[in-house]
Amino acid sequence: MRSLLLLTLLVSLIHIATMMCGGTGNSKPADDEIKGICAQVKGAVEEHAKKSYSVFEPHSYKTQVVAGTNYFVKVKVDDDSHVHLRLHKSLPHAGGQVSLHSMQHDKTEACPLEHF
Repeated sequence: MRSLLLLTLLVSLIHIATMMCGGTGNSKPADDEIKGICAQVKGAVEEHAKKSYSVFEPHSYKTQVVAGTNYFVKVKVDDDSHVHLRLHKSLPHAGGQVSLHSMQHDKTEACPLEHF
């Protein structure tokens, strides 16, 4: 019984040690919610990039829980070109608004989506 308790404690400690508090989760395919969020900020993205995108298709995303949620989204903007967006959605009591925090240009589909 004592060995089982120690093993359970050890596994729990290893799990806690490998977690990254405040870090991003795994990359997931863009779903309808992410497509809607991206549609809300397309104008801000185009203004920031100083160009208009005829293609604007969210590909994948990661989230980070903060005082609200940060979304790191890979968006296809041309046949071979992608951008990475960092979006922030405030908490409901603060209005739940979505805003563009920052953007990385000149990405490809193969570029990993990372915190920035």
